[in-house]
Amino acid sequence: MFIIGDTLLFAVTALVLSITCLCILLHVRARDAYTKDFLLVLTPLCLQICLTMFMTYIHRVYPPQQLSGKAYEVFCLWMTLSSILLTTALLFMMSRYLIALLPIAPDQRKTGNFIVVVIVAFFLILSLFFIIGKSQGNWVIAMNLTFGYHFFSASMLMIAHGVTSLIFRKKASGWEQENLLKGISATFLPLIITFPLDLIFFNEHTFKLAFLSFAVFVVYLYLFISRRYFQDYEVPYLQEGIPQGYLAQQGISAREEEIIEQLVQGKTNHEIAEHLFISANTVKTHIKNIYSKLKVSNRIQLFSLLRGKHIKPR
Repeated sequence: MFIIGDTLLFAVTALVLSITCLCILLHVRARDAYTKDFLLVLTPLCLQICLTMFMTYIHRVYPPQQLSGKAYEVFCLWMTLSSILLTTALLFMMSRYLIALLPIAPDQRKTGNFIVVVIVAFFLILSLFFIIGKSQGNWVIAMNLTFGYHFFSASMLMIAHGVTSLIFRKKASGWEQENLLKGISATFLPLIITFPLDLIFFNEHTFKLAFLSFAVFVVYLYLFISRRYFQDYEVPYLQEGIPQGYLAQQGISAREEEIIEQLVQGKTNHEIAEHLFISANTVKTHIKNIYSKLKVSNRIQLFSLLRGKHIKPR
């Protein structure tokens, strides 16, 4: 089972790291709320999984004599605290993300966030108490307990997220909210089944089948991002109108508005030049001025800005 555990841990780490990097690149380009919210969840998850893999293989690379002494104990202390804080941050961010996604009233969302703070704080205190108490001040043992059971224990709390998403999915407004809730319920409810399997087959390995639920969740986010950005943004073909009032307030001229209309139809600079009977260099100059006035740096950010202004049919 150790070979299977090592293989799955490497695969999950590579998958989560690559998709997190993809999300970072998309956020740099789009700078919208979707990629920001995803990154708040993906970043602690990615760091925690990478840290788990690092600690799994460090004992196989270095000889035992180098993994001893005061310096190694301090290292174990920092790795223990880092892992506990990253797992707690993941639990907090995932809970906040779910509450923000639920179709509930603002006062209910405020109450939900308060409950999350209380539960996560209790989880952190209980984790420190259990790990320090169980290890009796031996930081090597504390580190082994942390990487062996702490993230696994926090994963079991995600079952509540799956149940909540399943309950509120039918009340969702719009395909985006419904699909994200469906993804959360579909990825975390199977933890009910993987829990006993982890105790039986992967009890002695840092990898747990619970990691696969997070990997599936990350893949689901990737598919959602692909649909939203590569289809809606890269080739938008917007049939809604352009918010002339907003553009006029930003100093956009009539010619620049024509350029924007062509951009949101997915046309290239050369196609725009032919359509408006101007040179490609003139189109580039207009686009540069548009980006400057609207404080964006590429087409994706432009499309995101226009959608954010609640574009209405002309």
